[in-house]
Amino acid sequence: MTEAKTKPAKRLLMARPDFFRIDYEINPWMDIKNPVEPDLAGQQWAAIKQIYDDLGWAVELIDPDPDWPDIVFTANGGLVIGEKALVANFRHPDRRGETALFADWFRSRGLDTSQARYNFEGEGDALIWNGLILAGYPWRSDAAAHPGLARLFDREVLSLQLADARFYHLDTCLTPVDNQTVAAYKPAFTTEAWNRLKDRVPNLIEAPAADADAYGLNALSDGQNIVLAAEAKGLAELYRSRGLTVWPTPISEFKKSGGGVKCLTLELHPDY
Repeated sequence: MTEAKTKPAKRLLMARPDFFRIDYEINPWMDIKNPVEPDLAGQQWAAIKQIYDDLGWAVELIDPDPDWPDIVFTANGGLVIGEKALVANFRHPDRRGETALFADWFRSRGLDTSQARYNFEGEGDALIWNGLILAGYPWRSDAAAHPGLARLFDREVLSLQLADARFYHLDTCLTPVDNQTVAAYKPAFTTEAWNRLKDRVPNLIEAPAADADAYGLNALSDGQNIVLAAEAKGLAELYRSRGLTVWPTPISEFKKSGGGVKCLTLELHPDY
């Protein structure tokens, strides 16, 4: 196991899957006839948190709520950079009740908290890479939200249009790996969006379809370690060949709902 660092490299927010289930279908992966196995979901969630603990990444928890089963996917709750938090404005009514819960949690931590005006689903569609906000649209977040992101956080926003409804959030088809490297699934993007990535990212890895389908791009990296779906074997080998320590972990129960490692994790970014 990796020794815990005295000063964690990452601060994260998670929610236990106590009430996680599939009550509705709001993405192509969800099927109410394919229910979650609660015990297995709990084991898989605990395994991910244990990896974070082993890496010395500090995990905070927001309480789960029986009325809002998808709060387990904390990445969608907002975007936090430094002392500012922008709370999600969910497209689907099935998730809108989470907004108040995340807003209360952010305020309880003393964060300057505001509400997104347009549809915006947090880190699901806003990933930080080299200080830049990579922002996805249109399935769950609106491109109209991007100027507000730039103003609030005083950062450049690179808008990226998604083209495949199976990859409905940016974090399902793109992983910031290190300050030179991003991995992404090319067919999930429009040609223009892919070219924007190529223009900005020195080392853009094209993930194979099998690994994208395994939710291998819904991953979390600190540039030295990367946590990803156990079934994404091609990406795992590629990362190992580049000197990263790979932490594979099963996500079958969360994939039933269109989620994976990163969906379960909201990063509380420092203001750098």
